[in-house]
Amino acid sequence: MVVMKNSVYAYLSPRNLRWRNWRSAFTLVEVMIAMGLFILLMLAAYRLFFAEVKSIKTALEHIGVNDSARRLFAHLGNDIRNANWIDYPEQTNRQTVAALMAVNEGKVCVLRRQIFDFAVKPPAPHFIHEETIEYYLKKAEDGTSDLYRKVKTDLPDTTQKESERKVCDGVREMLIYTTNRKPISISGTSSILPAKNLFTYEPYEVDGSGPYLVHARVSLVRKGDERDPSEVLTFTVRTCFNVRGKLNGVHP
Repeated sequence: MVVMKNSVYAYLSPRNLRWRNWRSAFTLVEVMIAMGLFILLMLAAYRLFFAEVKSIKTALEHIGVNDSARRLFAHLGNDIRNANWIDYPEQTNRQTVAALMAVNEGKVCVLRRQIFDFAVKPPAPHFIHEETIEYYLKKAEDGTSDLYRKVKTDLPDTTQKESERKVCDGVREMLIYTTNRKPISISGTSSILPAKNLFTYEPYEVDGSGPYLVHARVSLVRKGDERDPSEVLTFTVRTCFNVRGKLNGVHP
């Protein structure tokens, strides 16, 4: 009993207790290293998370731009192909196209088309109905412009004679124009064939002009948080349509 008592006493001596407490504690250096590693880990996770959030926001903004371009050219192209006249803009010379200024507010295009009512026998009145389509830009709060489409019609089966709807947003500037066809030149060779062979026309693929060819140039931007203006512009689209025709990629 004495030996056991002495052994327990020796094990529970203050010296052994101090040694056990020292082995189970952390030093200040170890705590500082652990805190530094934890901060570095959290900083890396923080930067990775917000980088992914920014990437997703940018992708959604690009999707919005693509959707705006699709809706714009779907409506505009369909209206131009079905139009009979272009009331606005007026025709310009091919040489002055480079000097044309794009607009970001106001009227950009006015089209007119005629619709025949086959239920009415001519020359009775209202045999031909007319529809006017106007595209105009309206300033938005973020500095970009929204494109609107206004339709006026006198069709008898239409209850709403005048309608207006928003086509797309995020338009920085827009330019629509038509050009005069380049004057023809008289051929220097004489021929006994019909007179039309005495005239030389510039190939259409090179000329790309004419009163019934409508050119469109639109600059679209990403709509989102405020950022540097150099980072806002996404892309500029150039295309053209033939009145009563099909999509054409010729540019003067």
